[in-house]
Amino acid sequence: MRKNKRRKLRKAGKTQKEFLRELVASVDSRETRIALLENAQLTELFIERTTERHLVGNIYKGTVKSVVPGIEAAFVDVGQGKNGFLYVSDVTDVLDDYDFDDEVEEEGYRPRSKRRRKLRIEDMLKRGQEIMVQVVKEPMGQKGMRLTNYISLPGRYLVLMPTVNHVGVSRKIEDEKERDRLRKIAADVRPQNLGLIVRTLGVGKGKEEIAADVKYLTGLWQKIVRRMESMPSPSQLHQDLGQVARVVRDVLNDDIDRFIIDSKPDYDTVLNLLDNLAPQLKSRVQLYRGSVPLFEKYDLEAQIEKALRKKVWLPSGGYIIIDQAEALTTIDVNTGKFTGKQKLEDTVFKTNMEAAREIARQVRLRDIGGIIVVDFIDMEKASNRQKLLKELEEAFKSDRTKVYVLGITELGLVQMTRKRVKLSLTPSLCEPCPYCGGTGWVKSATTTRIQALRQLERQCRENGRRALTLTAHKDVIEQLREREGDTLAKLEKQHGRKIQLKASPDCHLEFFSIIETGAGELLES
Repeated sequence: MRKNKRRKLRKAGKTQKEFLRELVASVDSRETRIALLENAQLTELFIERTTERHLVGNIYKGTVKSVVPGIEAAFVDVGQGKNGFLYVSDVTDVLDDYDFDDEVEEEGYRPRSKRRRKLRIEDMLKRGQEIMVQVVKEPMGQKGMRLTNYISLPGRYLVLMPTVNHVGVSRKIEDEKERDRLRKIAADVRPQNLGLIVRTLGVGKGKEEIAADVKYLTGLWQKIVRRMESMPSPSQLHQDLGQVARVVRDVLNDDIDRFIIDSKPDYDTVLNLLDNLAPQLKSRVQLYRGSVPLFEKYDLEAQIEKALRKKVWLPSGGYIIIDQAEALTTIDVNTGKFTGKQKLEDTVFKTNMEAAREIARQVRLRDIGGIIVVDFIDMEKASNRQKLLKELEEAFKSDRTKVYVLGITELGLVQMTRKRVKLSLTPSLCEPCPYCGGTGWVKSATTTRIQALRQLERQCRENGRRALTLTAHKDVIEQLREREGDTLAKLEKQHGRKIQLKASPDCHLEFFSIIETGAGELLES
């Protein structure tokens, strides 16, 4: 049937557009950057700097420093500076008290409690107690790392869950026959009293390949247990793989057409890993030897710069505005330059559909997590709203991080949530603006001029006859000279004090100072 379709396309003079997926890795002494491209368009970006440690996935032997019943959590010292946060639901307990789902997330597992009486954190942990924990969220802002006592060790096809006696299959595997087949294989090879989750990469794999993954992960777990017994607290028991190796384990699969690397040592590392993980993919790995930097060759530097901007243009001429705040991310959709050729509803529908696809790409690329609210352009037809939701859900299917699209509110807003594991792209590469303090706003020159004039009037009323010098931003001084000349002359005459204006190229737009000339005393700042 596919051959017939291709023949028809060739007869019509058309070629079928192929979907090219590539991994591009650039490694130097400062950082490792790996880009996932889909038809030459940047879709995901992984960055790891040598001065910034990746903590998610690391396992530690820690000491409980404090137990806080009021927030049902404990703070654990794992030797990384700020104490980690361990919530009550992330502490393992008697397995009989839990329900288990066959459909689970690949990243980790937390069973649902079915207790009638919930255990209290103070009954589960005590100050000074030593405990094994794993990092599930990087430190963000003033918050320390998020910890769990449910250990998970990801392999190529499986995730080993040593603290959970359960077999699960990733919910991203939708075919029921394949789910049943994988569940049976996992049950056969599962070590006693250990849990397994089959990852999406396990689709189509046989018992031997999955058993080999189990053998490797079980050996790794035994090493961690021995270190837990012998090492002092706090200590690191296990460090997750480096950035390149993690991408090989978690991202590189049969859907990736090429993996290009500009570092010979990392190229060799990838080939060695694939010897054991996926030998059939070795031919897709290429070493780049060109003189032009790899990210420049693929126009990735420019695409990364665009990913840091708030405004993103759509093909039709519409655009979206992405605003990231601490509590949530808002995305606004606008028609912009696109006016359409037919009815308004058709114009709006086309813009919204384009926006849905671009929003999914931008959320993945910027690695935005938490609550996301999208303000699409209002549409009258309920059928169009349903098509839009379906398009949005379909666009997010390729996202490795689970996204929940919760529907449209009465105000016409689409609510979504996406798992947050680490800082998103913007705070990873940028810092708050030192000029505006991160608000994105500064007082206008007019506001500062009026405030400065009020302070001048107050200083003139006070005792003293010396001249006053007001220093401010050049725009503020310019306004004072052009608009307040009469006011300044009146102040000088009324109080018998000379007022001098001084523009400073280094002065912040919001700041000014008033100095008593001669005495050199700062009167106002």
